[in-house]
Amino acid sequence: MNNTGKKFGGRKKNTPNVLTKQSKELLSEFMQSNYSMFLERLNNLNDKDYCSNYISLLRYILPTLKATEITEVKENLPKKVEFEIIYSNQNK
Repeated sequence: MNNTGKKFGGRKKNTPNVLTKQSKELLSEFMQSNYSMFLERLNNLNDKDYCSNYISLLRYILPTLKATEITEVKENLPKKVEFEIIYSNQNK
């Protein structure tokens, strides 16, 4: 039993997972061998579907922004503010 809090066994730090590496290689080969068919089929889409697919592919090359939530700030502000402007015609 490990009570030290340290990890024993398994992969060493920064060593890639073999299954992940193999999956990426297989997918890369598949994409390269089907690239011309992909482009042909992409170009045969109607404008709406073409744009939709184009935009969905952008997420793989552009970083995504973290979603943020905007909350309304409610303060005890007066509902009505009145100003009175007083002009003085006296020159001193």
